[in-house]
Amino acid sequence: MPRGYVNSGKNADPEFRRQRARDARAAQLSIEHYVQGVVARAPELTEEQKAILRPLVSQPDGGASA
Repeated sequence: MPRGYVNSGKNADPEFRRQRARDARAAQLSIEHYVQGVVARAPELTEEQKAILRPLVSQPDGGASA
């Protein structure tokens, strides 16, 4: 007989679920998430892409001052 899960308690609260979804989306949009994605795919980057990233990474302000 398959286990039947009951969605009760704190996880059933709609506001809790909305806040959890907001937090998850904020984490997806964070700079840290994007940096981790670039680092994870570093072996796949082309030389042209690496040339674009090098000056951005080497500048303390992230290339914001142009």
